Amino acid sequence: MDTAADRRAELVFMMPVQAHRRKQPHLRHLDPASQWAIRRFLIKLAAIGIFAVFIVKRPVLDSILVLASVNILTSVAIAFLYREAWDDDALNHWDEAMAFTGLCALAHTLKFALGWS
Repeated sequence: MDTAADRRAELVFMMPVQAHRRKQPHLRHLDPASQWAIRRFLIKLAAIGIFAVFIVKRPVLDSILVLASVNILTSVAIAFLYREAWDDDALNHWDEAMAFTGLCALAHTLKFALGWS
């Protein structure tokens, strides 16, 4: 019996008690700076969509390319001004610029694949 009590004392540090929690959405697992960067990107993406479809009097893909390019430039400028690290753990303006670069690449691919050049 004494050996069982000694063994339980040894295993205490190996098996911490954890409270059962509900699974939260993945966005909650990110740090607050990354959450804000994702929200900021989605707001800008919605604004690009609204402007490209309803306000700008050009073809939609051309409007998306122009507006996304402007967002790339502003994100890079803000990243330089804030002196953000490009390889930081949290999402920042550099990541936002890369996401808009991917959007531009997708729009260019669609534009040339559909023959709208």
